Amino acid sequence: MPISAVVDASVLVSAFLFPESVPGRILRLADQRKFALHLSPLLLEETRYALLSTRLREIYGHAEEAVHAWCAGLLETGSLFAGPLPEIGSATALAVNASVIVTGDKDLLALGRYETIRIVTARAFLTELGG
Repeated sequence: MPISAVVDASVLVSAFLFPESVPGRILRLADQRKFALHLSPLLLEETRYALLSTRLREIYGHAEEAVHAWCAGLLETGSLFAGPLPEIGSATALAVNASVIVTGDKDLLALGRYETIRIVTARAFLTELGG
């Protein structure tokens, strides 16, 4: 059974902007079903919102249509949890019983674990997956 993971919005944004980066490589592994990627409407909206921000669009020059298409593609790669989420920051991970949260958030990384869920960097997760 593959590892069950929630990849946070900051990592997803990096994967879109830099497809050859560590986050981009992680999403390719999700496409190859090397791990089970879990998403929530809130996580997708946070990612979409960041990518559609004027600041990022001015810096990277990506089109709105490309963002919408990429986010739709995430739904083909991962599974969407549409049920009610707990009122905490790790809500999606708890709701789907994920084994790992992949993040760049230093405060979350400092915890190292939330209940039974490991919290790791994108690079550590990529190494774990052998990618």
